[in-house]
Formats: sequence, C-alpha cells, structure tokens
Amino acid sequence: MRRIEVVRHPVADERQPIVDFVQRLGDRLGHRPLSDHLWLDLVAGAGDGLIAVTVWDGDRLLAVAQASGANDGATLEMVVDDAATEPADAIRIGHDAVETAVDAYARDGGGRLTWWVDGSGDEHADLAAVLGLAPQRALHEMRRPLPHQDRSAIVTRAFDPRTDAEEWLAVNNRAFAGHAEQGGWTLQTLALRMAEDWFDPEGFRIHEIDGTIAGFCWTKIHTESQPEIGEIYVIAVDPAFHGRGLGRQLTLAGLDSISDRGVTIANLYVDAGNTAAVNLYTRLGFDVHRTRTAFAGTLERRAPATTAPHGGI
Repeated sequence: MRRIEVVRHPVADERQPIVDFVQRLGDRLGHRPLSDHLWLDLVAGAGDGLIAVTVWDGDRLLAVAQASGANDGATLEMVVDDAATEPADAIRIGHDAVETAVDAYARDGGGRLTWWVDGSGDEHADLAAVLGLAPQRALHEMRRPLPHQDRSAIVTRAFDPRTDAEEWLAVNNRAFAGHAEQGGWTLQTLALRMAEDWFDPEGFRIHEIDGTIAGFCWTKIHTESQPEIGEIYVIAVDPAFHGRGLGRQLTLAGLDSISDRGVTIANLYVDAGNTAAVNLYTRLGFDVHRTRTAFAGTLERRAPATTAPHGGI
C-alpha cells in the first residue's frame, strides 16, 4: 500500500533518501529536477520553513514535494519518478504530494506560496485553482550556441570571496529587491552556493566603476549535462549604474567566460514578462528552449491536523 509522509524541518537521516532520489532522477534526466534554492535547502537542511512530503510504495520512493522559505513566503516544487508508474498514475501521485504539501504549509501558518511547474498544462492549472493558486509568472529557459561572434568590451575580474562578499550581497539585493528567489540573500545563502562543487570564482565576473561593484555576471557549468551547458546563473547591474548599456556587455562577459572554458552551449533563465531582458537575449542569439510556470497565492492559516501526517493512497 502506498503511503504519504510529511516531515517538517527534516534531519539529515530524513533528508538523505530524498537527496538520493533527486540525484538518481537527475542522472537519468541529464539535469537536476529541483531548482538550486530548494536543492540547497534540502542538502543542508538550512531552511527554517522546509517541509518535505514523500510518497512511498513499500520502501520505494515515488515522489517528493518540497516547500522552502523564500523572500516573499515559500516556494514549492514536486518531483515524481515517471518511470516507476503509468503516466496517469504518476500525475495522480504528484498531485497528491502537492496537495499534501500545500495543506501542511497552511497548517504551519500559511502565507504566500509559489508552486513552480514545467510547462503549463491544464492539469496543473486545474489543481492550482483548487488549491487557491493562480498563474503569476512564466520563466523562460533560453539557449544559444557558443562562441558568440562578439566579445565583451568591458573589463571584468574574478569574484574574491574574502573581499567581495558583503558588497556583492548589497548590490544583488538592491538589484533584486522584492524578487522571490534572488532577493534578500544573506552571507549564508551565498556560502551555500560557494560550497557547491560547481562554484568557480573565475566564472563569477565582477565589473567595477571607480572601485565600486557596478554589475556582475555569475556563470555555472553544468558538467552533468551532455554536452556540458554553461549557464548565466545570476546577472545584474546595480540600479545606480542603470542606463549605461552594461547588461549587454556583462552578458557577453559571461558568454566569454563560458566559451573560454570550452563549453559550446549557453543557457539562462529570464522572466517571460521582462520584455527588455527577453529582447536583449534574443538580440544576442538566444532562443526559448522551455518555459516554467509559477502559480501563486496567499493561503490562510488552517487548524493543525489532529491525526498523524501520513496515510495510504
């Protein structure tokens, strides 16, 4: 019999089976099926609001829904092993996991919740409506081949964690004020990413004006992909330096850094509604590869459950 389990603030032994599950699926898919924000919360157990919902068939893990604290509430994602069941059953299992996670979040106090899904099928929209969530954002993954025919015309240098961290955080948080995932970063948020195997300060390009960080382009090489993909992971210009054309030049600096390491495909993620950025990347030769959709809403607090948070399905 299948069962659903809910764990709040999971300890290491409770997180490890989920970590292994996500890694196995990532190896099969060629990319990790959880965003960095949720993945790092899961691995480190650092999120105060971390809720993990698991669906089991005996001792086999079939699906995970995870909610982690974000700048404006919490972010929810779901991962299901499509190869373990029939397609219709996989959809039902995933939906059960999402519903359980939303209920647990509301019973923990509720608040703003954003559920990210790949694509925007009717089954996602229908479930979101039942859960009190509505379409909010669409996120394009855009790709282009490398090298680019142009190189950056500005001077950049590598990020130095010893001297740049606090100034960079201030620039990042000004540039992404109010952004759910990228805004409100702390030294701990940055440290978690710098501890990842992929982190390379040489690929974290800083542009200064008069000794001040004016903008940056942080890149990430996805060595698990075949062929490898170089991502423009985070890019921003300090609002104090807007209007100088730095966005294009910083993008080119990132592409230079990626292609100089022998990678022949670049990608990035951009809000579909950010017309200026989408147009910039299109002019630089990027095309939309796929789109993710966010359903969001503010959930009212629900009464705590009176029974154990697990059951059969």
